[in-house]
Amino acid sequence: MKEEQINKVKEVLSEWNPLGDQAKLIPDLENYETEAIDILFLIDKKSSITDINKILNTVLSQAFGLNLNLNESKKYAEKIKTIINED
Repeated sequence: MKEEQINKVKEVLSEWNPLGDQAKLIPDLENYETEAIDILFLIDKKSSITDINKILNTVLSQAFGLNLNLNESKKYAEKIKTIINED
């Protein structure tokens, strides 16, 4: 896992901001850095967009208690898949 990948996934998560206004209430959020690392740890180039989407939702659900819609998060899973394939 490369720092560049972590930063790019952080950008995707920050752009999406699944926490919405609640993000302001989490002092150690750090632009979703921990969650980006967790997601990257669980996926690789063989992971499908569906797999990445499920992992993305699982990580964010466990971290923040969010119940996310897989249809809404799919475009972010696609962006993360692109980041993984760049290397």
